[in-house]
Amino acid sequence: MLEKNRDTDKNTFFDRATAFFCLSGLYLGIFFTALIGRKNTLRIGKSAGNLLYVFSSRTRNKILHNLSLAYGNKIISEEKNQLAKKVLQNFGKNWAELFICAGPTKKKSWEEISVEGLEHLDNALKSGKGVIAISAHIGNYALIGTILANRGYNFFTVFRDLKTKAGSLTYHKSRKLIVLPSLPTLPERQFYKAALKILRNNGALCLISDENKRHGGIFVKFFGRKASTAPGPAGLALRTGAKIIPVFMIRNSDESQKIIIDKEIVWEKTGNSGKDIKNITAAFTAVIENYVRTYPDQWLWTNFRWRTQPEGQSDEAKIRKKNLLKKLKKKMKSC
Repeated sequence: MLEKNRDTDKNTFFDRATAFFCLSGLYLGIFFTALIGRKNTLRIGKSAGNLLYVFSSRTRNKILHNLSLAYGNKIISEEKNQLAKKVLQNFGKNWAELFICAGPTKKKSWEEISVEGLEHLDNALKSGKGVIAISAHIGNYALIGTILANRGYNFFTVFRDLKTKAGSLTYHKSRKLIVLPSLPTLPERQFYKAALKILRNNGALCLISDENKRHGGIFVKFFGRKASTAPGPAGLALRTGAKIIPVFMIRNSDESQKIIIDKEIVWEKTGNSGKDIKNITAAFTAVIENYVRTYPDQWLWTNFRWRTQPEGQSDEAKIRKKNLLKKLKKKMKSC
């Protein structure tokens, strides 16, 4: 019993120490980026992305592998490498810019982000049954809820907390600093209760819906391949009558950013809930795919999107084992 308490104390000390360093780094980043300004901050973020591309072979090869699964031979190896590099450059810039948007000039930074298609959100809210905003890991997606809430919308972003205590604490503090109204997925019962309340009060619920769903997913096509996708958005829409609209954050060529609110995704009820959920899921996944194809360098290609298949896990769609990683490297060199 005593040994168990000692282990607990060690874990608690480690968690606290890790959280201290994470939060210190967070505040140091905010202070430093406020001093050097947005332009220099983005340059540093881009450089960090270049370093990640060069030195993190696992991350680079994961992206290249997913690009191969999505595009096959439609783009050559050199194009895939250039695209992978741009993906990590944008990843670095997005992270760097979050420090700016959490710092002393945060409100000015928010106001510089334009919004297109607000009429689609306004029209969807006229039904009085709330809105489910479908989004993806495109651009600085974490800021969508911040910007729309700042404009007066009852807008909440659904998030899944990190597994470690230190990471969870840092993540929580980061959301507070960018003033992001959010809703955690756990505990699950509490999440659904809160989600239904938001929609019944004619609020908007933003769901990031482009990740692989290991258990309980709906299989729909994504880049021509079966992809296990969370049925939650479709289920909530059927239960509440909430409208579904796609919302994405895009970085422009001049480094400015914009939120694009697309037209409502319309579907017809068939009376078969299972079929309806699959049709809705397929419809919003098709919209996400269209945006990824339009802005391929802005989507985070590190997710094992096709890992789960109807027959189980696909070795082709993941590179977790070292031997698979070596095979992939040889394949890339031979292209």
